[in-house]
Amino acid sequence: MLRLVPFALALAAPAFAQEAPRYDVAERTRALAFDPARFFAERPDPAIAIRYVGDDRSVPVYAIAVRRGCIDSDRGEARLECGQRLIARMVRAPFPGTPRRPRERGYRLIRTLEQRRPDGDNALRRGLDGAGLEWMEADVRQCPKAMAQLATMGELRFVTDIDFDRRLSEIVLHADIIRFEVGDYLLRASYEGWLKPGTAGAWADAFAESLEGCWKPATAPVPWKAPVQ
Repeated sequence: MLRLVPFALALAAPAFAQEAPRYDVAERTRALAFDPARFFAERPDPAIAIRYVGDDRSVPVYAIAVRRGCIDSDRGEARLECGQRLIARMVRAPFPGTPRRPRERGYRLIRTLEQRRPDGDNALRRGLDGAGLEWMEADVRQCPKAMAQLATMGELRFVTDIDFDRRLSEIVLHADIIRFEVGDYLLRASYEGWLKPGTAGAWADAFAESLEGCWKPATAPVPWKAPVQ
């Protein structure tokens, strides 16, 4: 016996409302506060730029920009004598005491900011204002350890130990990552990767370490208040 199955025209169901993308506090913190291109108002391409982020979430730990020559605060006679100046500025996530691993700075900062539940850049800027970020400046030429490190820049290796015939790649899990750029007129070189000994990234982290003891509080406006390019 043939049974007839009734056929009903299905009305189009209303589309499910899509949730708005969650505001990414870590990504926006990296963009607003830890971008070296925002550290000097007059020049977005510093001679040296370093960004250190931690673990798989890329939590921001520190960022450094080095500007050659005059800076935005130079006026009058100082403007005529600053051609060979090297000024470094740094933003670093705060931490009470000494962290066991650098990434602990970044995770603590992002947790603090997320607790405020910022829903946009303006709210995040207010959170950054109260987060205790280190905003520092150093005269590199007055810092002997940093100058000694700069003297070895000619030995930098931006590509090292890449072997396309090797059957198994070197495995590194949950590594902190350093992004390093150095530039001169019509010349720019960069490194991005883990702090593998002998690489330009390891050199950049050692340069950051060489500036310790030379930092003083910066008087320039904080980078997260700079206009978005």
